[in-house]
Amino acid sequence: MPPAHEDVALHTFLRGDPATQLAWLTERGLPPATLLALHNACAQRCFFCAGPGTVSVPDRERTPRAAGLAQLAARPEGVTRLMIGGNEPTLHPDFPELLRAVRPAGFATVELMTNGADLAANAAEWAALGVVEVIVPLYGVAPASHDGVAGVPSFDHVVAGLDAAAAAGIRVSVHTLLLRRTLNELAALNDLVRARWRTRLGVALLRDKGSFAFAAEAPPFAAAVAALTAIREAARPLGIGTPPCLPTHPEPPPLVADLYFRSQALAFGPGCDGCTARERCAGVVVAYAGEVVALGGAGRTR
Repeated sequence: MPPAHEDVALHTFLRGDPATQLAWLTERGLPPATLLALHNACAQRCFFCAGPGTVSVPDRERTPRAAGLAQLAARPEGVTRLMIGGNEPTLHPDFPELLRAVRPAGFATVELMTNGADLAANAAEWAALGVVEVIVPLYGVAPASHDGVAGVPSFDHVVAGLDAAAAAGIRVSVHTLLLRRTLNELAALNDLVRARWRTRLGVALLRDKGSFAFAAEAPPFAAAVAALTAIREAARPLGIGTPPCLPTHPEPPPLVADLYFRSQALAFGPGCDGCTARERCAGVVVAYAGEVVALGGAGRTR
């Protein structure tokens, strides 16, 4: 069973074989794709993620090379899009071999969700092997703010990696979390991403995993709404797994990022009753449901 903070149905997709994944996507009107999720240790220590199963993974629990190759070999007919994710897939010892096996397996394009730390040294090679998009988190506009979230010095490596990816012709997608400690940098981060990589920032709400002080790290929902509203509408970030009452740009985010952040458990509060946007809303992060009520449904469409 997945942890309490994860959505059971989406967890099925994340752990599924390619046929199961295709059926899940098709049922929801999403484009056909296969996800290769690589479980292994991550070198970063992000406060919202670091713990057993992420920063230290016994060899016996790491995704076996054979399992990765089998996932690629089971590509459904007609599916040519591969998404790669996990708790830092590029650090998996078999990642280079698996990436080289992508095109022989019949996949034409690869979308890679990574923390970006090793991107600068490998962007050109990965582009040649089929990586067409990288989905990378950036938590602030300076080393102190980003590294404070990531738990290790990585800002300079990530920025250099994004530059290298763009230079190699890889589409760059950047996302961030709405956090108390960096909310005052949101507009500046949005400007940086738009100016430097000619792309639109994505934003997601923090989810409560029970492993950190959620109330100390998550901004009030009203504050998140205000920070996004302060950005002119045409330039606003994309919402990743966020409800329509959080003012974001309507363009859809990268599919692999949207699936990852929608793996969180979502809920509706009484304040959602009567909202005409509810039929296209999956809900809000459970820990925020009460705050949407406190806002009286602010920002919703009637």
